[in-house]
Amino acid sequence: MTLEEFDAALAALDWKAVDFCRATGLHRNTPSRWRNEGVPIPAWVPQHMGLLLDLKRLHAAHVVPASPKGEGWFMQDLARLHAAYLLPPRAPSDD
Repeated sequence: MTLEEFDAALAALDWKAVDFCRATGLHRNTPSRWRNEGVPIPAWVPQHMGLLLDLKRLHAAHVVPASPKGEGWFMQDLARLHAAYLLPPRAPSDD
């Protein structure tokens, strides 16, 4: 994955690099190291981004179900997956 592909995937998800770091447990400076120090992007990153993008497309395609059958468990699962994986992670609170 190139930096341009990484940036495009983030944009398609409506995420910032810090959101990606929170979601994956990476240090917030890791994408900067990829960009500025030439540290290679790990092989799991494009796979992870691809899964998130596939999930986003699936969610978008089925937000309005084509049939009443889709309103049951299928939509509940889609809503759960969307909330769990596509919403940018929130910053930890300073409580």
